[in-house]
Amino acid sequence: MTGPLSMPPVAGLHTAEPDALDDVRLRAGGDGLVVGRNRQGGPVTVRMFRPEPTRMLLVGGLRCAQLLALRAMALGARLFVQTAREPDWHGFLHQCGLSREVASFLSPGDEPAVAPAPAQPQLVVVDTGPSMTPAAEGGVPWRTTLVVRNDLGSWDLDPLVRSDLVVLQRLTTAEAALAASALGFTEAQSWLSRIHPEMVGLVSQGRLQWVLLHPTSMETAVLGPVGRT
Repeated sequence: MTGPLSMPPVAGLHTAEPDALDDVRLRAGGDGLVVGRNRQGGPVTVRMFRPEPTRMLLVGGLRCAQLLALRAMALGARLFVQTAREPDWHGFLHQCGLSREVASFLSPGDEPAVAPAPAQPQLVVVDTGPSMTPAAEGGVPWRTTLVVRNDLGSWDLDPLVRSDLVVLQRLTTAEAALAASALGFTEAQSWLSRIHPEMVGLVSQGRLQWVLLHPTSMETAVLGPVGRT
């Protein structure tokens, strides 16, 4: 299994004996999606698409979810959206000038009719609220399911702890206590409710990173502010 968090690429000259070439395997998908920058200004990437199903949970605003979707499509992913606020997503897709071959809507509980592939992975955004049924649990390789929550409640604890990647925008004090307890980051609880509006806590494999989303001028023109509202 390949972990979602990517390490910075290592540059330099590497030598090996000719026999070692038999063990070389090419990996599709590159170094992953750039979520933003760390406190040192370096890029933070995640392997959003992998040879196994990937589950993501975002607790934050609609614009942050759309920012992640926009960046995923820049990697060649096809976007499918299940949502209870279709006009907001229609506006986003129209603003981006995306065709149905790149992005389309699904009814809640449905799955894409076509299978993903390494060259064309899929992002299924489930933005239906806590009362509606999310996408199927099993999943398939090269498909990532991103569940979007405006608010974090006790009903979200199961997806919170079971997700491969968790993205947390600035939380309320009560939400921060809930997330910190469930994820085992009690020492970071106070920071979760005080981080910059365009910063997120990125959680994977028991590790918490602080990441500034750092939207580009083009992303800002399409989305506007990406802080949680």
